[in-house]
Amino acid sequence: MNARTPHRDAIRILFILNAGGVPLTDPDDATVAKIFKGEARLHAFDFWMRNPDYLASELLDAYETTSDIRYRQAAEAIFESDEPDLRRVPMIRYLFGAYERLDDALSLLRSRDLVRITGIKGKLKVHETDFILTVRGVDVCSTAVAQEPVLEWYARRSTLVAEVAGARGGGALKEKQYEQATYAQTQLGGIIPPIGPEVQRRLLQLKQAA
Repeated sequence: MNARTPHRDAIRILFILNAGGVPLTDPDDATVAKIFKGEARLHAFDFWMRNPDYLASELLDAYETTSDIRYRQAAEAIFESDEPDLRRVPMIRYLFGAYERLDDALSLLRSRDLVRITGIKGKLKVHETDFILTVRGVDVCSTAVAQEPVLEWYARRSTLVAEVAGARGGGALKEKQYEQATYAQTQLGGIIPPIGPEVQRRLLQLKQAA
């Protein structure tokens, strides 16, 4: 299981924003590249990045829906690499699902102008928090992998998470994650427990039925 550090969180978040962001063109600012909409969506992506067994379950859902063998193979690879043990970074369940304060990580990204934070504000509260990835931020994702090949896991995994998430917003992704009984039944303020063994059993059943 991985220990959390602000720099490790920052790397993971940067790759998530790059993979899950959509192109952004601002005629008045050539330094912006992409926008990732919604803090709840960010936490949903982050949950699947940090809990490979839950991502594997989503991949099996996609396999059963589409019959695309890639999804089953991706789920199988997660367990073959012992990711549920080696890559897991626990998250706590709050009222609206998995959540972890990312202030330190985002501060690191903002201080280097890799990410800018914006959103939709009302008179009394912020209705949506959005994250703008700068051109520099996109470049860092590319150069980081070239300079440190070990970071390629973050690039590939964030791309896979983005594919599974599709165009769904944070609310829809949270609802999907709540379909997991273990997730939904976790006590508020408690660490969401792993589900690896049951996902492995399901994977075996699907392989035998194929």
